[in-house]
Amino acid sequence: MHGETQPVPFILAAAGRTDVGRRRTENQDRILLGQVAYAVADGMGGHEAGEVASQLAVETMEELCTRAAKTTVPTLPTVSQVRSQVQLADDRIRDALESRGGTTLCALVLIKAAGQGRDSVTAPVAIPPWTQSFAAQGGTDVISKITPEMLEAHRRGQEPATAAMPVVEEVPSLALVNVGDSRGYRLRDGALQQLTRDHSAVQEMVDAGQITELEARNHPHRNLITRALGAGAESHPDITVLQPRIGDRYLLCSDGLSGELTEDLLQSILVSYKDRDVAAEVLTGAALEAGGRDNIAVIVIDVLAVPAAPAAEAQVPAS
Repeated sequence: MHGETQPVPFILAAAGRTDVGRRRTENQDRILLGQVAYAVADGMGGHEAGEVASQLAVETMEELCTRAAKTTVPTLPTVSQVRSQVQLADDRIRDALESRGGTTLCALVLIKAAGQGRDSVTAPVAIPPWTQSFAAQGGTDVISKITPEMLEAHRRGQEPATAAMPVVEEVPSLALVNVGDSRGYRLRDGALQQLTRDHSAVQEMVDAGQITELEARNHPHRNLITRALGAGAESHPDITVLQPRIGDRYLLCSDGLSGELTEDLLQSILVSYKDRDVAAEVLTGAALEAGGRDNIAVIVIDVLAVPAAPAAEAQVPAS
């Protein structure tokens, strides 16, 4: 199709931070900056329960990074394995806290690309030249007329029956995982797009046309979520598979950021500050300036081209 582009090898580079905000006494937000997985978890619950829940969530997702690092060539997870890891996090939190606390989770994970990499095809079978006489010599014992020299000549001219396709470097995809109201955004060609849908009471009211997006920002039920890890009846993650492009920038954040800043302001900051660390710092500062009503967690992830291999040093002839 005309709109499709061939995947290009890339690397990810990220920066992130958390802040307790201006009204909370404890920071229950946690972030993960791994080589394979990046995550924001916004804990909730009684004394220390939210902190335990968010910590368990990021530690469980970090196991994807640990597993990948055990091989010379990193072994990336599949979508199914990512989903199982999220379920494992939910189980661990429930076992540890007995539903006294829970957490949101928004994660970006490098995953295996489907249908790429090495493949093999069956080559057409070459027909020996002597079979051309089969029809003309019906009933003739053709095998008795094939000499050892004929067989050897035929075998020398054949390629292996299975031919390897050219090896294409496998380009990973990205899986965006979401449970709760932490968010994932993508900045592409200067335009910011929210990729996740909040699992929250106000989002359901917005979807039903009962309130506007602006009213949801200050609604008294804005902190009520309908899906979480470790608490409630629903913890099933939304998982979206993304095909990254060089130059893309992803933002993962808790509602302590998205609840304070408009999408236009998020876009302006992400476009203006090319340095990831500075962008994360400016975003956090802007959320604090806007009120800092909750803990703040932010991760900025850039999709970069793979650095070119250094040129071999010129050999200086011995004198």
